[in-house]
Parts: sequence; structure tokens; C-alpha cells
Amino acid sequence: MKRLGIFLAIAFAGVAVYVAAFSATVRYRLTLEAEVDGRPKIGSGVIEVTYSKNNDPISQAEFSIDVRGEAVVLDLGSRGTLFALLKGDSDSRSGPEYIVLRAFDFPGGALPSPVVSGLRQVQRLSGKRELRLTSLPLLVRFRDLNDPMTVEKVDPLNLEKSFGPGVKLTRATLEIVPAGIWPLSWIGITGEPITKNIDDKLSWLKGIGGRYLHGGSSARGAPLELDSGDFRKG
Repeated sequence: MKRLGIFLAIAFAGVAVYVAAFSATVRYRLTLEAEVDGRPKIGSGVIEVTYSKNNDPISQAEFSIDVRGEAVVLDLGSRGTLFALLKGDSDSRSGPEYIVLRAFDFPGGALPSPVVSGLRQVQRLSGKRELRLTSLPLLVRFRDLNDPMTVEKVDPLNLEKSFGPGVKLTRATLEIVPAGIWPLSWIGITGEPITKNIDDKLSWLKGIGGRYLHGGSSARGAPLELDSGDFRKG
């Protein structure tokens, strides 16, 4: 029994060392600030991204990416609700996996080569950064929160077009938060929790599973070609 315990401890430590050497997890809080008729409104969410060295000899990709979290929700009161999705806008580096790299001035907003060196840089990230409003993830709203087919794209520089006069997006920030250290997370020692409350706003989201907003498996006819993964991952 004692030998088994020693073996498991060694194996556990080996896996932990491998994970630390060939992957990097960063957890960040994305915060959006707006004004409605001069009154401040704030919404934020915690998102986690794990970058891992790709050891598949068949794949040409240098690394793989896993995202966990939800769209950031900004409640504008009677004017409606703004969502910052887990999806890039026209800027290809505005998705959740790249926005953090751009915020901390990684060249081109990408993980640099060699991959292992880039992973070490990600592991050392800390602090808070201002984001350009034009580099945010895709922003949307629903004319009717109960109807996924009423989704519309929102211009970050012109919220009045979607929400009426007196509404504007004033600031966006990204802050690194504690993510917990694997394998301690296995026994409940974790950092700031990933946000999990979007169902409070979009009650239909769980029902569509991994499908598009119209409920089908094809993007044909889907508003903005959005699926449930653009609102929640992991």
C-alpha cells in the first residue's frame, strides 16, 4: 500500500511538471463600462484560456487553445442588455483567446515562437490593461431576450443606434486574476471563479445545446451565424 502511494505521488508530480512545462493557463476579468443618460453601468466576467503545446505529429499547429467562460453581460436597465461574446469581431485578434495577448502587447496579438518560450510569457502575465473599444469581441443585443432570432450586432462606438439616445460605451479593461494552480484545483484550491450566470439573462441558451441560435446544426439562416459556443464555453 505504501509503495502504491509513493508511485501515485511520483506519477502525480510527473504530470504536474509536464503540464507546467507545456501549457499555460491565464484567467482574466473583462470589464465593460457604459453611461445611460449620464449614469454609469458596469458589467464584467471572468474568462479562462489555456494554451498548450501541440505534440500531435500529424497536426501542423504549434499549439492548441481551450477557452472556458461566458459572454460578458452589461445590463443597461430599461434600454436593454449588451453582450460581449466569446467570438472575435471583424478584428481577427479580438476573440477571447487573443484579446489577452494583444492587451499585453504580444507581437501581432499572438503566441510567439518558440511555443515553450511563449507559454512562459503567458504564465508571467499580471496586472490590468485598458482596451481599445474597436478591439473588443463581437458585441450584440437582442430586441427580445426571450427570442434568440432577434439578435443584432452592436457598434461599440455607437451604442445609441442600438439602445437609443444617451447610451455610450466609455471604457473597457482586462485584468489578470488568480486562476489557481493545477493540480491543487483538483482538491478545491482555486482562484477567482469563472463567471457562470448567463442563463439568468438567456433562459433558452441551455436548450439549444451546441447548435446555432435557430436550433439547427447548420449556419444557414442563423442570425450572424452565432451558436451557443459564442455565448458559453467549457
